[in-house]
Amino acid sequence: MSSFEFISLAIWVGVIALQLADLTLTASRVPQLSAFSVLRDEVQDAASARLATEQLDGFRDRLAALDDREAARSVPSARGANAQLWKGIPWHLVAVAASFLPVIASASLPNANVGAAVMALLLPVISYVLALAVARASVAAAGARSSLHTHQRAEIIVLLDAAARTSRKKVVGLGDRVARALQILREQQAQ
Repeated sequence: MSSFEFISLAIWVGVIALQLADLTLTASRVPQLSAFSVLRDEVQDAASARLATEQLDGFRDRLAALDDREAARSVPSARGANAQLWKGIPWHLVAVAASFLPVIASASLPNANVGAAVMALLLPVISYVLALAVARASVAAAGARSSLHTHQRAEIIVLLDAAARTSRKKVVGLGDRVARALQILREQQAQ
């Protein structure tokens, strides 16, 4: 085996190993604790007591901030794996581009081995298929995350609406009426 064939084989194995590792990590990514679930849990805990209007507004502001963050990082639902690969995660194409190095090198050598040339031609194909599999896993994970966040957001809205109905609302003149009622009670007790 010549040094060229050895280097080509090393590049081939390296590119495939990196892409298989990327595919494994993307497909088996454990969902992180969602900020929506944290907010939902906080609203549930706080809703056991009557919430002030300021607290409700704070929860609504945090929900709006989460919505803005999700809108900025969401993958469009109509985007397919090819579009995700080319537009969403183009750095995965670096491995595909690197896989052309053995092809170019084998074509430039005058006495290249046919077996090495065939192996060199297989690398870009295999590399692209693996990059496409990573893009599919990424689209599937983004869809699952979006679905989960939509469900959790709906729960937060229901909890906030329920908390708003039972929240402390200032009633105009209530303090004066309570003070007057207490004064009347004191006068009645004094008699």
